[in-house]
Amino acid sequence: MKARNLFILLGLLLGSLFLDGRTEAREIIDLAERQVIVPDRVDRIVALGPGALRLATYLQAIDQVVGIEELELKPLPDFFRPYSEAIRRELTQLPCIGSGGAGKLPDCEALLACRPQVIFVIGLDYRQSENLQAKTGIPTVILSYGKLGVWRQEATRSLTLMGEIIGRRERAAAITAYLEKTQAELRDLCRGAAHPSPRVYFGGLAYKGGRGYESTENGYFPGQLVEAENVAGSDPNGDHLFIDQEKLLQWDPEIIFLDSSGLSQIALQYLQNQRFFELLRAVRENHLYTVLPYNQYNTNLESALANAWFIGSRLYPQSFAKLCIDTKIDEIFRFFLNLRVDGATLPAFQPVTLKNLACR
Repeated sequence: MKARNLFILLGLLLGSLFLDGRTEAREIIDLAERQVIVPDRVDRIVALGPGALRLATYLQAIDQVVGIEELELKPLPDFFRPYSEAIRRELTQLPCIGSGGAGKLPDCEALLACRPQVIFVIGLDYRQSENLQAKTGIPTVILSYGKLGVWRQEATRSLTLMGEIIGRRERAAAITAYLEKTQAELRDLCRGAAHPSPRVYFGGLAYKGGRGYESTENGYFPGQLVEAENVAGSDPNGDHLFIDQEKLLQWDPEIIFLDSSGLSQIALQYLQNQRFFELLRAVRENHLYTVLPYNQYNTNLESALANAWFIGSRLYPQSFAKLCIDTKIDEIFRFFLNLRVDGATLPAFQPVTLKNLACR
């Protein structure tokens, strides 16, 4: 008990250093409507929980990160978290301050040793965040992406707030402007396309890892950006779901887009039940394409946008004919992550046949 009290006292003492009259401070309102006092100038941060470090990466602020979750070091296939690829070298040079994950608190002793000025958290509730701030004496700011699967207003607000706190306002504004510009471009291209668009199904969507063909979303965000309604549902507020094979046969979509993270499972399903798959029009006519997983530890905005451009080019080839989709996808990844990509880099954006998948 004495050791614990001493630890808390040490945290409060360290946290009070920026409020001792030698450093200016200001009040902000976080995404949980909490009033938090932060330093006017912030150079040292940690970003905890699903997607917090991604926001720091988008803001080009990895040089300010002084500690990371162990989860961020875990190698993942299939471009699950592109931001991790973009900052791999920096990640390996930073100390770990906890295991990571939604609702998981950091190791406060390791956290204090990193001497952050502000802690950004996603996935901790109000009480957890208050307790973390009380234990460490370090301003703890709650951020949010909103509902999983869609880049919602909360995510933009979080990006803007982090940018304001760490001195990256211009970069945050540039990201918001780029997102609005990209969405407007897609709307214009779709407006000039022939309608109705082909009936499509988005399958094999990642959900706590790779999944089979039956994994989908009622309202697939990248598809919505190009007016592509999923036959499984097009509610923008919809959820992830698993469908029955009878339903897919009934819908019989003209085009199927498969999440690249689920290809190995789908290949196995094909080997186990070829007759089912060959009854599908999209399979018989070779209208299967791969896209990137865009939700892993919250939303990969660059992957979602890249998926949207590729999907649009398949559904409306005449409207997208003057564009080089590979160049556009590379532009997106360079803008968000300063990461160069091409067909050899990405495990997606290609036509695919189930027979070829099964032979790999």
